[in-house]
Amino acid sequence: MSEGTRSEDYSATYYNDAHLGGYDNYTWDNEVWRAFFLSLADRIVGIANPRTVLDVGCARGLFVQALVAKGIDASGIDISEHAVESAHEDVRSRLRVASAAEPLGGRYDLVSCVEVLEHMSPVDAQLAIDHMAAATDRVLFSSSPADHDEPTHLNTRPTAQWAAWFAERGFFRRTDVDLSFVSPWAVLFERADLTLHTLTQRYEQQFAALNTELVEKRRALLESHRRISSLNEQLTSGVSGRLAEQAALVEQWQAEVLDARHHLLTTRDHIVGTEAQVARLTNDNKRLRADLARAKKQLGNVRGRLKQARPQVQRLTRKNRQLVAELEAARSRPSLARRVARKVLGR
Repeated sequence: MSEGTRSEDYSATYYNDAHLGGYDNYTWDNEVWRAFFLSLADRIVGIANPRTVLDVGCARGLFVQALVAKGIDASGIDISEHAVESAHEDVRSRLRVASAAEPLGGRYDLVSCVEVLEHMSPVDAQLAIDHMAAATDRVLFSSSPADHDEPTHLNTRPTAQWAAWFAERGFFRRTDVDLSFVSPWAVLFERADLTLHTLTQRYEQQFAALNTELVEKRRALLESHRRISSLNEQLTSGVSGRLAEQAALVEQWQAEVLDARHHLLTTRDHIVGTEAQVARLTNDNKRLRADLARAKKQLGNVRGRLKQARPQVQRLTRKNRQLVAELEAARSRPSLARRVARKVLGR
């Protein structure tokens, strides 16, 4: 795309959509952001010791405010009217709405340009480099080489490409400065009239350090690989013996399982037989209970009839005793005996 982003692309919506932590978070009043930028200002002052700083693409001016708190005469520009208008009141007067593709005006000990040029068109980005080179001898520069999902990233480039473009203007990386606390790709470019000898020496020193680290890491990786291979061999040989032992144990366990299964089946058959016997006994018990109930009922009936017959038996017993007495008396008197006999015989 030849067209870059515009002011309206960085409205409140841009901040509300979680850019820079969200609208309510990316402010000087937020303790986390305030501490971060104050720490950043300390590090930059320690490295460059600038008296004047211009922050290109300053957003709400948090870095400017942190530099001012450290006694630095700092100011900032940003294309977003919303960002400048929503800046903290203590720093708003030091910020102005402007494009980095326009002359910056004045000279500065340091110009910072952090995550800005990837938002500009390629043509405007080159103009921005020209204007920064015209305004200072040192540029704190960072531009994301990736994050292509960000819709405003229209001009992402590898850091090496930006370094080459700055070199065309006589600016070279300070290889003795590590700005990874800003971002992994942050660079301090400085104007210098370097001979090929000095330039080569700087980059060779940087390359040598990285190459030494790479060689040592490769050596450590190879040693780890060898160690893993040795452990795998030991593990394989040890596993073979253990597998044989485990196979024997498995066979023993299988035999025990079969025995247990046979015992279980036998026990189950016994339980089934016992349950059938219990069922029969239960049925017999039910029948015996029914017979007992009927017997009790018959006994009750007999007792009732016996109770009813008892008075009659008693009367007959008394009458029999009376007749016996009369018979005894009649034996002594024949005529009386005959009357008694007729009486007894019902004649």
